[in-house]
Amino acid sequence: MTWSIHPANDNIVKTVVSLVFIFSFLIFILIFYGPLLAALGLAFLFVSLHSFYFKTTYEIDAESVSIKTVFGAQKRKLKEFKKLYKGKNGVLLSPFKRKTFLNNFRGLFLYYPKSAGAIMNQDINEYLEKVFTENATTN
Repeated sequence: MTWSIHPANDNIVKTVVSLVFIFSFLIFILIFYGPLLAALGLAFLFVSLHSFYFKTTYEIDAESVSIKTVFGAQKRKLKEFKKLYKGKNGVLLSPFKRKTFLNNFRGLFLYYPKSAGAIMNQDINEYLEKVFTENATTN
């Protein structure tokens, strides 16, 4: 199962407001601190906000989950994950059996596609639950 998200395209108002804020901040830095720090600020903002402004592709099969972004790809085996947490914006795959503060750091959050609607989100949930139950029975 494969799907892509692009938050900047899904919410144009947030995109425009964030771009106005970023460019006004960079102009302020350029005027008062010079072009070197403005370029450095642009690089930091570009890297830190890449998941919002660029497309992310998720791919799940029976054995692994892959996340592909502009800066690279991450592939992990589904056997690493022990628990599945459903949220309104996506699914968190956790390597821990119980809830812990490390879930957000060690787990993977798979965002639902906004444009596909609730049917696609339900399909993703059902597919992941099926894969998790199959992995639990084989382990």
